[in-house]
Amino acid sequence: MFRYFISISVIFLGIISCQSEIQCDEAPEFSVDQARLDVQINQIESYLDSEGIDYRTHPSGIRYSVLESGVGNSPNFCSGATVDFEGRVMGEDETFVDGIGAQFSLRSNQVVSGFKIALSLMNRNAEYRVYIPGELLINKGISDVVPRNIPDGENVEFRIRLTSY
Repeated sequence: MFRYFISISVIFLGIISCQSEIQCDEAPEFSVDQARLDVQINQIESYLDSEGIDYRTHPSGIRYSVLESGVGNSPNFCSGATVDFEGRVMGEDETFVDGIGAQFSLRSNQVVSGFKIALSLMNRNAEYRVYIPGELLINKGISDVVPRNIPDGENVEFRIRLTSY
């Protein structure tokens, strides 16, 4: 019985200590080739300017347009989110990924940093068009360099509606 109590206590303390290390309001850490990121940001801005698209900037390199404002607060990096989305290589018509009612955990390593950051900018029922540099589509530290359906190294645009979190 005493060993059982000790085992449960150790597990409980481990869970508490892991949770205290999580910073839900801080963007995920990612390492990028800064020179390559700068080139990609310039490509995105040139594309947006040539198309006459108004956009906002995020320090990470993401550029985005607010198509529809939402309500309430934004999700944090510990949230789960339900979204409708479609993604394509920037400037192309063919969709490489889409989903309706897709659920994501912003803590998951299977969600690329650029998508997590984009969702953290939105609020409920907002719809954005988000332009993500290829460098922010790389998830280092997992078995695949990028999730299989995202074009490696390409700048992409996502149309995202955040339905709930």
